[in-house]
Amino acid sequence: MNSMTGFGRSEILIEQFSFTIEIKSVNHRYLDVGMKLPRKLSFLEDALRNIVKSEMRRGRLDVYINQQTSETSNKQVVIDRSLCESYVEAFKNISEKLDIENDVTVSLLARLPEVVSVEQQDIEESILQKELEEGLKSALSQLSQMRMIEGESLRKDLKVRIEALGSQIKKIEEISPEVSKAYRERLIKRINELTEHDVDDNRLLTEVAIFAEKSSIDEEIVRFNSHLDQFISTMYEHEPVGRKLDFLVQELNREINTIGSKAGDIKIGSYVVDVKSELEKIREQVQNIE
Repeated sequence: MNSMTGFGRSEILIEQFSFTIEIKSVNHRYLDVGMKLPRKLSFLEDALRNIVKSEMRRGRLDVYINQQTSETSNKQVVIDRSLCESYVEAFKNISEKLDIENDVTVSLLARLPEVVSVEQQDIEESILQKELEEGLKSALSQLSQMRMIEGESLRKDLKVRIEALGSQIKKIEEISPEVSKAYRERLIKRINELTEHDVDDNRLLTEVAIFAEKSSIDEEIVRFNSHLDQFISTMYEHEPVGRKLDFLVQELNREINTIGSKAGDIKIGSYVVDVKSELEKIREQVQNIE
């Protein structure tokens, strides 16, 4: 079981360039991948995005790729020889036509527009793609490790909470038979107060039986416990389980709401409030699970 929250980072050096790859992940209903990379690397976006999709199943992932040039970068001074010769020829013509000294020097030519430029050698695209893909996989591996560690922490916390729910529902189950008994006693007392004589036991038992049938929460308790068992077993499945756990939390809420409405008992109502409060905490935790 993995969390959807994590961080991964890798650094790679390709010739005179260094690249930093960072991935941040948070919870999301589906898989949503955002990428921010230098414009010169935009041709790699689809390939890098596909790698992320092959490794991750759910979550909002933001991938950042930054490029820096090393101090020993492989820059070259490039001279536009043709343009330089054109300048020399032009100065020669000026000197001859105006009968002035031609004092053209190398330093003068070097300062003229576009005669001399500094160019950065580009990395071969195939090499660049291979290295960046490997760097991305390394960052994803680190991210996955962090998500797995946090997922294990979430599993331990949820297990404790689910076991606490099991204890709460057991208390409700133990109180449940007393509800019909208490109702019978209240009904007898109330009828005796109103009629001032004994009530026919058969009729009274019939009324109590009807109430007991309507207020029985045995089936809801059985289903609640079944959902708890499913929740525990699901947490140990070797696949993304977040959506399944979220569904089980909804079912647990459905059953406890029915128990609260059918039982009509103050003690059970108190336990129902506690269970619903704990289920809300579990629901919040489940939202972070892949």
